[in-house]
Amino acid sequence: MFLFKNYVPEELSEIVFRDLSSKLDPNYLYHNLSHTKRVIKSALKIGSSYDLNNENWVLLLTATLFHDYGFIESHINHEEIGVKLSNKILLEYNYNKKQIESINKLILVTKPLTVPKDNLESIIRDSDLEYLGSKDFENISEKLKQEWVKCNVVKNDEEFYNKQLEFLSTHQFCTDFMKENGNEQKEKNIIYAKKKLEDLSK
Repeated sequence: MFLFKNYVPEELSEIVFRDLSSKLDPNYLYHNLSHTKRVIKSALKIGSSYDLNNENWVLLLTATLFHDYGFIESHINHEEIGVKLSNKILLEYNYNKKQIESINKLILVTKPLTVPKDNLESIIRDSDLEYLGSKDFENISEKLKQEWVKCNVVKNDEEFYNKQLEFLSTHQFCTDFMKENGNEQKEKNIIYAKKKLEDLSK
């Protein structure tokens, strides 16, 4: 996380981390501080495969910090809420209007099914969904399932695994880095999701 501190004011990240620790509904077993930190680490890793300048890093890493911040109010339309909340805070930390507008776009591109238009949008989108192509998928998937059931996003396990399998089967990584480092494991995770669904129907 050393590189992160070079581009995002430490006091700013401490505020967000504190709020994600203290203000979140305990039902958010996946969308929490651990997830945000994982997305930041993924953005650092994926972003390092690009020739990003200082400004790119500031925009990307600030957006990863705030991409799920809206969950402190609600999981419904949390991206828009995150934009609204971050706008007020970022002005206090000397981010200019142009930077804030760019950060807003990066936060909103993490909405499901949104298509990225440039490298930074591709990086943050892949960073948010990096777990789909990771060996941690099974553990993370279980947390997401529990969260969705508790928050009435899905009614039961079967509905969750149906939605997950559909999403996994149609999802495509945007960056060359994740295509090279995530696609093979993602295929294994699709097989796992199919098996979970088959087991439920027995």
